[in-house]
Amino acid sequence: MTQQEWLIDEATSPDAADLEQMESELSPKLQSRGLESVSQPQAINLAVRLQDIMIWDSKKWFGDAEMRLDALVVRGHGTEGEPTSFYMPQTFRFPGIKSRDRLPTGENGLLIFYGEALHFLDVFITVSRDRKDSEDLATLLNQKLQSKDIQGAVGTLLGLATVAAPQVTTVTTALSAASFLGNLAYQVLSKVTGDTIGLYRNSWLQYRDGFGIGRHPQAGSHHVRDLSFWYEIIREEAEDHSR
Repeated sequence: MTQQEWLIDEATSPDAADLEQMESELSPKLQSRGLESVSQPQAINLAVRLQDIMIWDSKKWFGDAEMRLDALVVRGHGTEGEPTSFYMPQTFRFPGIKSRDRLPTGENGLLIFYGEALHFLDVFITVSRDRKDSEDLATLLNQKLQSKDIQGAVGTLLGLATVAAPQVTTVTTALSAASFLGNLAYQVLSKVTGDTIGLYRNSWLQYRDGFGIGRHPQAGSHHVRDLSFWYEIIREEAEDHSR
């Protein structure tokens, strides 16, 4: 599949130091005293929210028309036998957007992901001119589930759910599958919408980046073409039901 270009591409592949750290995290370890094992990294609850999405000049980009924003978040955690549990596609539609309009995302921002993450969290965001009766991203990807390419990608992700202690190569191969799914989402949207733009992508490792928990960018906004935004990755603490 042709590699897609993203206006903001902050994804970096693991280097040798990252792989070494990942190996130490994934390998079974014993405490120096006794034989009590040290557990491997656990899945944690995360939320990803887009904030302050501003259209600065609609005429240069989409014109005064309906706009859609599609987000795909791929994680290294899911349910065995359920391919779609590893990724969350979302489609949001905004009619009649004009210059200097802030997209109506609600008080808390636009929630594009909520769920458990393990090993990695990949974020892909595209914007398009919306077309009447166009399918949402979840439907478009479901229509592709029978293709050999996407079966291979989701099969790789499912491999993470079938082993108790995955190897580094299992995780890095799953990272490649996540990138494939993001590019596939870009491709299928380009075919059914107008003027699709790959706005943003990033890949956050649990080991190297702590899933990127925090604000991005740390101050101000990402500003590209005629659109600006920032986003946050929030850890949701598990409720204590023992009280």
